Amino acid sequence: MLQEIPVKKDDPVPAPPVVVTNQSFTQSFENIDSAIAQGWKFTNLSDDANGGWMVAPETGNGIAAFDGTNLLYSDYTASGANLSINPDAVISNWAISPKLLLQNGDKISFYTVSHGSIGYGASGSYADRLQLRLNVFNGSDSIGTTAADIGNFTRPLVDVNPLYKVTGPGDYPTTWTKYEATISGLNQPDSGRFALRYFVQLNGGSNGDELAIDKVEFKTSGY
Repeated sequence: MLQEIPVKKDDPVPAPPVVVTNQSFTQSFENIDSAIAQGWKFTNLSDDANGGWMVAPETGNGIAAFDGTNLLYSDYTASGANLSINPDAVISNWAISPKLLLQNGDKISFYTVSHGSIGYGASGSYADRLQLRLNVFNGSDSIGTTAADIGNFTRPLVDVNPLYKVTGPGDYPTTWTKYEATISGLNQPDSGRFALRYFVQLNGGSNGDELAIDKVEFKTSGY
């Protein structure tokens, strides 16, 4: 009787490490069509969406660009909801970065300013709010379909004025101010995008006015 000799299987060959090239960039939003051509996406999911992000030398209330000639801005008209009927309407206006290969240590920064806290009396009247969120792809870069959705952008990195303050510590800056976040917690480099989301629970209109963004920078770790 012949004895069967087990065949030794070779150990699986480990996948080569992912090589991350330098993807660093600065986006000052001089032209919205150029930004779209570079892979940016602009999507307004606000209740009764009405318009969206705009590029101009200054905002509707006269805030001038921080870097270069133009800036990116949005205001309360991103939602066209009738607040007497729907006082709980929400602004959710997304500016989504090009696709990137992300790794721990990458840095995202941006400058922002709001008109709301300075435009209506010494103490201000309108709060505004901005989020920086991260999506490391799970096969999709969806943001959902409604104002409340965040889709796959489930990692919050920065939340400017989450308490809707109009004065005091934590309120939205009334001069150009830099915010920065460092990516961490990834098991390995992975593709994804980051997004800046103008997110305002309008509370009958008392929380939203106008904000601007300029000089968004992404810096690949190690470069």
